[in-house]
Amino acid sequence: GTSGPRQIIIGGDGFGEGLKAAVADHLAKKGVAVKDVGTEKYYIAAAKVAKEVKTSGNTGILFCGTGMGVSIIANKFEGVYAALCENEVAAARARSINNANVLALGGMVTPPEEAAKIVDTFLEQEFNKAPAVGDCEWWSPEIEQFLEASMGELAEIEHGSRS
Repeated sequence: GTSGPRQIIIGGDGFGEGLKAAVADHLAKKGVAVKDVGTEKYYIAAAKVAKEVKTSGNTGILFCGTGMGVSIIANKFEGVYAALCENEVAAARARSINNANVLALGGMVTPPEEAAKIVDTFLEQEFNKAPAVGDCEWWSPEIEQFLEASMGELAEIEHGSRS
């Protein structure tokens, strides 16, 4: 295994391949361990990353043309919470509020420099902590209590959707 930072699992399709390479390079320069499951049809890549995230507990990043296709497929896997984020504010909230463990990005809609910022924000933001970017005046102890309870309730809904 790797010591230090967690391993980030990445994958995508041909439309996301260039952005995936740019993000992998960005993470490598920061000393973050990356496992690339490859470039395949978007649904195969999404399934591979989602399975790995589900079993390893690591974070995933998926890439396709818009990020939509890979996020839809990844969210079919129990315990996987994929968020399509097109800016840093959305990335911070995906983690702080939704406890997302997979970030979806679009190679046709997000430039590499912006993707690097989105990835950094997503990876640095903790669940149930005020978002590090954007307006946070609305954050409160009541919000934290709600979010603490939400994870169990979401798991129940998710489990019920599969029966």
